[in-house]
Amino acid sequence: MILVGIDSALRDLENTGRRSRQRRWRHRIGWRQVAVQVLFVLAAVVFVTALLRHGQANP
Repeated sequence: MILVGIDSALRDLENTGRRSRQRRWRHRIGWRQVAVQVLFVLAAVVFVTALLRHGQANP
């Protein structure tokens, strides 16, 4: 039959597509995204620190 092995061929094609997408995703992370993530973490730390200090100031 013509369809012999089509399941494995489709699986191989799907796995290859995933790998290439993952490679592209890792490659596309640039300095802007890193800067935004650092700023987000910094803002979260400042916010939590402010909340903790506010809680200590008002018993």
